[in-house]
Amino acid sequence: MPSNVSQLRSRILLGLATLWSLPGTSAAVELGQGFDVAALTSLGIDPQVSEYFRSAARFREGIHVVGLRVNGTPLGLVDARFDYQGQLCFTPALLAKAGLVTPSRLLREGITPDQACHDFVGEYPATMVRLRPSSDEVTLVVPTQSLRAPEWEGGSFSEGGAAAIFNYDILGFDTHSRSGSSRFVSAYTEAGFNLGNWIVRSRQFYVSDNGKTRTEQVNAYAQRDVAALQSTFQVGQISSNNPIFGGVQLTGLQFSPDGQQRSGAGDSNVVVEGLAQSQSRVEVRQSGALIHSTLVPEGPFRLTGLPLLNSTSDLDVSVIDVRGAKRSFVVPAASFRGGAPIEPGYYFSLGKVRETSIDNQDYPVVAMGSGTWGLGQRSSLGFGLLSTDEYQSAGGSLSSVFFHQMTVGVRHNLSRDAQDEVGGARSTLSLGTPLFANLDINLSASAQSRGYREVLDAGQASRGYNLDARFKRQYTAGLNWAAPSLGGFSFGFTRNSQFDGQSSDHLFASWNNTFNGVGVALIADAQVGATEPRRLDPVRGSRRDERQDEGTSVRLQVTVPLGADRRVSSYVSRRGDRLDAGTALSERVNDYVNYEVGVDRDMKEREQSVRGRVDVLPLYTRVSLGIDRDPSNTHYSGQLQGGIVAHEHGVTFSPYAVQDTFGIVSVGDIGTAKVSTPQGPVWTDFSGQAVIPGLQAYSNNHLQVQTQSLPKRVDLKNGTKVLAAGRGSVNILNFDVVKVRRLLLEAQDEEGRPLPQGAAVFGQDDSFVTSVVGEGMIFLSNIDGPQTLKVSLPDSQSCVLQVNPEQEPDDDKLYETAPVVCHVR
Repeated sequence: MPSNVSQLRSRILLGLATLWSLPGTSAAVELGQGFDVAALTSLGIDPQVSEYFRSAARFREGIHVVGLRVNGTPLGLVDARFDYQGQLCFTPALLAKAGLVTPSRLLREGITPDQACHDFVGEYPATMVRLRPSSDEVTLVVPTQSLRAPEWEGGSFSEGGAAAIFNYDILGFDTHSRSGSSRFVSAYTEAGFNLGNWIVRSRQFYVSDNGKTRTEQVNAYAQRDVAALQSTFQVGQISSNNPIFGGVQLTGLQFSPDGQQRSGAGDSNVVVEGLAQSQSRVEVRQSGALIHSTLVPEGPFRLTGLPLLNSTSDLDVSVIDVRGAKRSFVVPAASFRGGAPIEPGYYFSLGKVRETSIDNQDYPVVAMGSGTWGLGQRSSLGFGLLSTDEYQSAGGSLSSVFFHQMTVGVRHNLSRDAQDEVGGARSTLSLGTPLFANLDINLSASAQSRGYREVLDAGQASRGYNLDARFKRQYTAGLNWAAPSLGGFSFGFTRNSQFDGQSSDHLFASWNNTFNGVGVALIADAQVGATEPRRLDPVRGSRRDERQDEGTSVRLQVTVPLGADRRVSSYVSRRGDRLDAGTALSERVNDYVNYEVGVDRDMKEREQSVRGRVDVLPLYTRVSLGIDRDPSNTHYSGQLQGGIVAHEHGVTFSPYAVQDTFGIVSVGDIGTAKVSTPQGPVWTDFSGQAVIPGLQAYSNNHLQVQTQSLPKRVDLKNGTKVLAAGRGSVNILNFDVVKVRRLLLEAQDEEGRPLPQGAAVFGQDDSFVTSVVGEGMIFLSNIDGPQTLKVSLPDSQSCVLQVNPEQEPDDDKLYETAPVVCHVR
């Protein structure tokens, strides 16, 4: 009987643990489906166990490795400690990783100071902590006052170093049909060098469209952090990053608070979502400059980490398929400028407007400056001025956190154009808040009067340009919701109305859920009144707007997994009067290769097409190749991405673009060793070196060698290192390796009999080495050359072994074997 009770008690505890781990069940328990406390007590189970499992899903007590995100910026993995109630403990290590100020007050003392829990939320009540146990993620939204200032004191982070870099992203389309052929090639390149904490970069695009070529210079500048001013200095062809005014392409200089550059160009939290009807090219422009071009497969796409020029200018997004059909939409700046609080400090820019910004007129000299100040723990206030010879503008901003969760931002600008003798105003309001658990909503609205001018619009009306294509009103709404049983839902809407009466709407919505491992997704992408991005064309010239492909696309997709790394996806898609269906098989073969093959059918035209794509990561670059064939056309596509670093120890290739702060890691002379870095895994080349493509400046960066990727006879003294890097530094990091040669001897005497078990083996200095195990086996754990060993035999005799290992050991063998004869002395 006691054994039965014990088994029943174990089953109940296991059931409770299973119930707690299942998404969606915690809500049911919370609604009144409680536990029988008396029954649990009779079985010897503490009733507090039921109280624990009655609550919603949470992290278990102890230390968990979680993904950390602070103010929208992902900071990688961190060891996070949680208490019995699943609440996050702000340990010194977590605060250092997040770059947060350490509060003086403690909630709980630990056994050691490293385990103490600081009262961070009590010190900064505006903090929002979002725990997602299902995805092992912790998200923090904190006030700017709680961000730890850069440790400018010398010696607290690495400095200096010299290296040259070259990043490339080459994209190509080639189409052959009965009527002819077409070809498109674009190449985004970034060249520069780091020297003494100076960062010098030049970014440009080359585009060839059916033989017509053009080159676009994005920027070219030198940059350095100035410790005395605690700011970042840039000079050259730059884009102003003032948070009060729209971005302007300048040739000049600017200062900004260090935090403005802290995240790096590719770490913005702006998201661009859309639906591609076929394999397509997506181009993203900001302030008239092409900042991103990439190839996306047929279906929904999501672009993140865009290299924004500033946080105040809209994004113009174009989706161009292989047949040349084009769709365009705008992502207003008001929808993403509230993603992270504005860094307190002072901004100043001075320079001449670049030639690519304004056509056929003199390029004015622009001076702008602003300051942002914290108002307590929950608000910040900003004010700025901008001026040219015949144009002036002033603006202010206010951002606050209400009820510890709701973030509200307001910006208001006034302008005066002396050339056109007009003045006006623009206002922007943004709001973001989590309404309930796992439900986030973001809203924004912008409006400007007809007389308001940006600096690039000044004087245009008097020169014959029609400015009525500018926006009059802009509205955005975004919603994200996730429930364990109902799946995840995302909604985004943008409306843009112009002074000439035209308007455009863009809506993107998606729902996805998993049923017994089968994924189901429903995506809708609707666009009405789409136009080309605005251009300053004269009234007497061509029409300023060109109608784009409009309509609503709806796609239902079902994905069935076939094992851990293989899946089959089937879809039905409708756009206007066109109905398509298709099936694709995709597989991730290993870390280096994944592929997809599929077949699609146009149900109306009764035409069938086949497609295939392979993505290869040959360790030191990334390659993507695709083909799409239908009865009338054959489309080829390809993309090549990566980076190259020339440094003091040679030239090393990277599969990822190299950022402002980077390094070189070496693992002895071991090739193809896998190293985990903040930007992803990299592999060493034939010389044992690899590029660390990006390091978070003024933060701790963790790097780890994956020991399973090392040869079997190679050991590491320390496989993990932590690096604190100053911006612009080139960091050289070495992992010391120990090559161990192990040898298993099959020892026999002169008559061919195995040496007796237990016989002692001595070295040349009569020091004990090992003993003989069964069947005359002698294992030497570390041998680096020929040796003479002496074996003590049971009859008080001894014999001598001459060990001569092969000159070239096999690194992939844990140990070598060799037969030897022991000669009696």
